Order: sequence, then structure tokens, then C-alpha cells
Amino acid sequence: MVERVDSFRYLGVHISQDLSWSRHTNSLAKKARQRFYHLRRLRDFRLPSKVLRNFYTCTIESILTGNITVWFGNSTKQDRQALQRVVRSAERITRNFLTCRPSTTSGARPRPGKL
Repeated sequence: MVERVDSFRYLGVHISQDLSWSRHTNSLAKKARQRFYHLRRLRDFRLPSKVLRNFYTCTIESILTGNITVWFGNSTKQDRQALQRVVRSAERITRNFLTCRPSTTSGARPRPGKL
């Protein structure tokens, strides 16, 4: 007898019965957010931004991009936005990927680390 399940995990990818990728992207976002603790601790130790970026690339970005060719093309807009929020959070922590935006009041650019 074969058991019927709503979803299962195969090679690190959550595959659901209706072939939606929400469960998979939610698990990726959760796993990436768990690594933020370590990234914040490294930042608190005042490590150089290059080290923080390397840590992000090796631990968080590798999670988010794992098997991306399988699931990203059919993910919903909400799933993509959830992943983008994770990336933006990492940008705030590392203060490395942020683009300088002119201030609307004075025309001055914000100093690095002061947002």
C-alpha cells in the first residue's frame, strides 16, 4: 500500500502535492533567518565587511540559491518577496550591499552604517 502525503522533501527540496513552492521558500527563509544570529554576532565583534560578506555568501546565500533552477521559475510573487526580505535583512546586518540614496531633505548621502 502506498501512503499519500501532502508534501515531502527530496534532495533538500520540499515538493508539495499541488506543486506549489510556498512550503519550500518558507523553509528556506526560516533556515536563512536562523543563520542571521551568527552574522549579527560577527558584526558585533566588528569584523571587516569583507568577512561578513563572505560569511553571508557561504552560509545564507548558498541556502537561498540551492536548487534554484528547479523551483524559482514557478514560485509566486509572494514567495519571491519573502526571499527578497531575507536578502534585505542581511544587507542591513552587513551594511555592505546597500546603495547610497540621497536624502530627500538635505541632499546629503547617508554615512555608511548610519541608516
